[in-house]
Amino acid sequence: PYVRTAVIEAGNAASVYSYSGEVCGRFESQLAFQVSGKIIKRNIELGSQIKSGDVLMVIDPKDLNQMANSSSAQVYSAQSQLRLATSNLERYRQLYEQDAVSRAQYDQYVAAYDSAVAAAQQASAQYAQSANQVDYSQLHSDVSGVVSAINAEAGQVVSAGQTVVTVVRDGEREVEINVPENRINELRQAKQIKITFWALPGVSIDGSVREISPMADKTMRTYKVRIS
Repeated sequence: PYVRTAVIEAGNAASVYSYSGEVCGRFESQLAFQVSGKIIKRNIELGSQIKSGDVLMVIDPKDLNQMANSSSAQVYSAQSQLRLATSNLERYRQLYEQDAVSRAQYDQYVAAYDSAVAAAQQASAQYAQSANQVDYSQLHSDVSGVVSAINAEAGQVVSAGQTVVTVVRDGEREVEINVPENRINELRQAKQIKITFWALPGVSIDGSVREISPMADKTMRTYKVRIS
């Protein structure tokens, strides 16, 4: 019987690869309290739209208020000592000008006055610091965006600097994909990148490689790539 034969060869058509990814923000802010304490209120939910200046969480301010009250009392005490030192210095200045006291005695009251001034300034600085800590009991957002992660709940005790909220800033969005090592060079040289969305059928947009991670993921051994 007669048969028709053909040789299978690699063609010149460009290869097409598809990767699943996740839409994320170009910039993300991880927010944390500047003081330690127990969270008593949470004003946000996952996916909440927030504006700059919004209060996201509140820490119990009882201890911070007590510290502020103690610092305020120290300010009043230091100011009282300063007034006394000022009065004594003025009195002994007049006595020294009348040669009623020695220079050594007068210098003692000058030193006491300088010490009282320094003590008053220190007390005022400590009070300002305590007042700032009371303000830090409220976690304010310094950016506008969307809440993408919440790592603490009401009733939980958190430490200063512990990330409790992650906010994706308004603005540019990107797609993050994971690419195996043998496809990295092809992706760098890709002339066209198309992005489609499961939630938006029929929508297709152009993209470009913005960043390729220089290190592979420890678990998956793939490289993270950001597509603008």
